[in-house]
Amino acid sequence: MYVCSNCGAQFTKWSGKCSYCGAWGSLEEVKEDSKSKSTPKASAAKAIALNKVSSQSVGKRIKTDISEFDRVLGGGFVRGATVLIGGEPGVGKSTLVSQIMLNLAKQGNKVLYVSAEESVGQVKRRFDRLNQADLTNNIFVVDDPVVENFSETIKTEKPELVVIDSIQAIYSLESNSLPGSISQIKMAGIKLVSLAKQLNIPFIIIGQITKSGIIAGPKILEHTVDVVLTMSGEQNGYFRLLRANKNRFGSTQEIGVFQMGSGGLTEVKDAGKVFLGENSRVSGTAIGAVIEGSRVILVEVQSLVVEKKFEGMPVRRIANGIKKQRLDILSAVLTKRAGIYLGDKDLFVNVSSGLTIDNPSLDLAIVASIISAVKGKPVKKGIVFLGEVSLTGEIKSVFGEERIISEVKRLGFKEVVRSSASKKLSVKEIISLI
Repeated sequence: MYVCSNCGAQFTKWSGKCSYCGAWGSLEEVKEDSKSKSTPKASAAKAIALNKVSSQSVGKRIKTDISEFDRVLGGGFVRGATVLIGGEPGVGKSTLVSQIMLNLAKQGNKVLYVSAEESVGQVKRRFDRLNQADLTNNIFVVDDPVVENFSETIKTEKPELVVIDSIQAIYSLESNSLPGSISQIKMAGIKLVSLAKQLNIPFIIIGQITKSGIIAGPKILEHTVDVVLTMSGEQNGYFRLLRANKNRFGSTQEIGVFQMGSGGLTEVKDAGKVFLGENSRVSGTAIGAVIEGSRVILVEVQSLVVEKKFEGMPVRRIANGIKKQRLDILSAVLTKRAGIYLGDKDLFVNVSSGLTIDNPSLDLAIVASIISAVKGKPVKKGIVFLGEVSLTGEIKSVFGEERIISEVKRLGFKEVVRSSASKKLSVKEIISLI
């Protein structure tokens, strides 16, 4: 049988492309174990009335004292929950997890680290780099990648937190497949989730990602765990963002902001203006505001418009930090509704600090930056653009507008350009404001 590593679809023969999700080269052969298994006799499961179950049966959440991480989780670890963390190599996953382990050890909790990729000595050197060697007496390391072996260790040690690094490197003796294969990741994931709930211990599972930016392995792994976190950020940049793509015990709208330094990751608690940079007044830049979870973040949008030098060459639309389709739509609206023809110009749009924003609140800032780049004139100082741009060229109000305006004024900005009930704006009117 062949299984797609992207969507989990099954096929009886190999193909270069998955007919369900369209992924290329994602079909992997999965061989059934040769051992014959007898089917155990089924017994009826006991049903329990929900009103007889105490909501406190799982206990209080375990806080890590890293408020940005606890915010994304919804207030800390839920006992028995499994948290899957993914991110590009070098983004800071292991550093963040190490700091979480150290904080729990500082509280007197026992932490067990299952290292399937590094030796015990290499793990020790990483903790020494964080200058917290005096706290490692509560941190225990196992460098055995076999699920059945370290599961027995977990049952014996009974730690307050278990960290698995990484899910792609561990394997089960019950499968004949190689480590990292679909069947191994699937089986290991199911066993770990079951063990976490059985022992009422939170698990952190670190996952590698593919070139397309998704966590490697079958999608059933993400469906099985309770929380899926993604860490992102430019490797040469300072800031890291932690997002929840799935959270059974909290919101998926919250983000955690960290700054990478020589001593590890530090929290950025007031992230309102941290992504603005120097905010130099040059043409092609505009400031927008978005709500991410419970916080308002101001971001700088940069645009560059270049005349084509050669006839017959297709125009380029490059978008960093926003969706390419959104940039195409806004370019078309400017051409049709505002009379700014972009069909013979290359257009490059970038959101500063490596942020990725998928929020219509930023539409007006993108439009303002493009208009500024076309006119070659800087936007007036102290202005924030807020609003969604419709296909008719009208500027629409966005969710949480009053809250955004209040935060923008607190941060020292003078004016918010937006549509209100008393004054409706259009894209064409934005030209006169720049």
